[in-house]
Amino acid sequence: MRQTREVIRMGYIRRPAYYKAFRCIGSDCTENCCIGWEIDVDEDSLAYYETVPGDFGERLRASIAPADAQTGEPAHFRLDAEERCPLLNDCNLCEVLLHLGEDKMAQICTDHPRYYEWFSDGREDGLGLCCEAAAELILAQTGAPAFDVTEADGVSETGTEAETELENVLFSMRDALFRLACEDAPFDDKADRLYRTAKAQQEQYDDLLFPFPEGEDKAADETDEDTASWSQAFWRESTLTSLLEMLLGFEINKDDWRTLLTGAKARLPEIIARRNDFLQAYQGKRHEYDNLLTYFLYRHFMKALGDDAVQDKVQLALVSTAVIQLLDVYEWLTNGELTHWAQICICKAYSREIEYNEDNTEQLAAFSVLDEME
Repeated sequence: MRQTREVIRMGYIRRPAYYKAFRCIGSDCTENCCIGWEIDVDEDSLAYYETVPGDFGERLRASIAPADAQTGEPAHFRLDAEERCPLLNDCNLCEVLLHLGEDKMAQICTDHPRYYEWFSDGREDGLGLCCEAAAELILAQTGAPAFDVTEADGVSETGTEAETELENVLFSMRDALFRLACEDAPFDDKADRLYRTAKAQQEQYDDLLFPFPEGEDKAADETDEDTASWSQAFWRESTLTSLLEMLLGFEINKDDWRTLLTGAKARLPEIIARRNDFLQAYQGKRHEYDNLLTYFLYRHFMKALGDDAVQDKVQLALVSTAVIQLLDVYEWLTNGELTHWAQICICKAYSREIEYNEDNTEQLAAFSVLDEME
């Protein structure tokens, strides 16, 4: 997102309707967010931790690696040999919270899995799919996406009229994509319509940024990409092989993700052949893919303000949802069923491995599905 504004004023906060229902499940979580992640310590928390007295204060400070000016690495908690935060106790509870209170936790610990995006007139908040409690909420939604909008102080940034206009154009485009994502239609038909719509939106957005000279008509010849099926191209063995090889080439945080990708890659012909059988068996939970499309569009589409790549953001949502579906079919073939818990685990693994690495999301957004048909 562009970060050029400084003056803060009254504005809106938009959140998915399920946002307020989120609760951290703490020690009941099977994949604690204090394990396997480098946890940064913000400056305000660091300053407070310097004042904490007693044995706990000494242990707290000894648990923090200072910022490194040369590498630009911020202060962070030193993970132990098992990649656990040193202040996570044997019951998987945070000792900062237990000793000092929730308001004294580092900012990232308080926020996660929440994320925020700032705009000219307000802010959007969301919940990340990498958290199993958040994934439970996201998958459970039915019907069209619903959002709560409230007014709050200190969330709006003064921007230029042109910036606000671009934001409003993109918000309107995203609303159209939300409607398509929730249509009562087969997943492949929906994906094709979303891709064609995104292509048209990209052209519309480009025209807004770079108007064609008055009096000249822009060529509107139909291309092969205009009539090609995104879904047909995606579910080809050659496309999926290239895509899984790309995913396996990314930095991988946990071995279970590598095992999942490798297993699916080995069974691609069977996955493709049996996918329709899976979709028929999973008919009653088809809305989960609508929810995933909506989630990825909500989280990533407005980032087009930073790079003007509208179509790529929709591609990211399509690829992300389709990869999860691919892994769902693999799970179904391997174990004879796709349980609700297995679906949550696949979703959170995808988010953990992909969404928190900007290089990964950029490469997936740019992955040219239709080129794989050539």
